[in-house]
Amino acid sequence: MNALEEELDRPYTIEQMLNPKLKCTNGESMEEVKVRMDDSIRRIAQENVGKKVAIVSHGAAIKFFLMNWCKLSGAYLYYKENCIRVNSPGVIKILIEDGSVVNIETIV
Repeated sequence: MNALEEELDRPYTIEQMLNPKLKCTNGESMEEVKVRMDDSIRRIAQENVGKKVAIVSHGAAIKFFLMNWCKLSGAYLYYKENCIRVNSPGVIKILIEDGSVVNIETIV
């Protein structure tokens, strides 16, 4: 447990989900991570049209990125009617066509 967690009523990761501007010293907020991940993944998708690409990232960063399209309910994310589990380690397939996300699914 870090110093910030000692000041909070809940674990830091839960607090960060509830307060998208919360961040540790020299860290990033959920909002900042979402923008950074979205910019990076969109750039990678644009540079690799028609190709299959694997992107490896920290689970929290992927979860924050997925929140651009998924609804958060408790500990789970939902894309349309599909429950998206961010496992550690895990694999999530994101299908992007013409610059838009058209499907998200948990593989492992």
